[in-house]
Amino acid sequence: MKNKPVSKKENLFASSRFILPEHRDLYLRMKAEQERYCPPDLDEEERATISAILFQGLQQKRLLTLRYYDDKGEQRIIGHALHVDPVSQRLKLQTQNGVSWISYQTILAAEVEDIW
Repeated sequence: MKNKPVSKKENLFASSRFILPEHRDLYLRMKAEQERYCPPDLDEEERATISAILFQGLQQKRLLTLRYYDDKGEQRIIGHALHVDPVSQRLKLQTQNGVSWISYQTILAAEVEDIW
């Protein structure tokens, strides 16, 4: 069985005898940071719409579906809004798996579902 040929760029550190471990770690960290998820920027109108939907879900005790992002990328969560913390700008959400705190800045979209 033949091994797949490895390009010089992919094997940069294995082929060099003069790369310090600190440089290798820094290179790998920078490469991982470049591959991280970059969320879209929402304008004020979209943020206001999301806030109105969150307020409606909290006041009427309705099920919410939120799209948000974290280090892993875009996520989706369904639950009931329990509390809004204006100081830390977070939303407390009751889901099937327990309670989750979602930061306002990470929310990309919100929808109101059926009544609780």
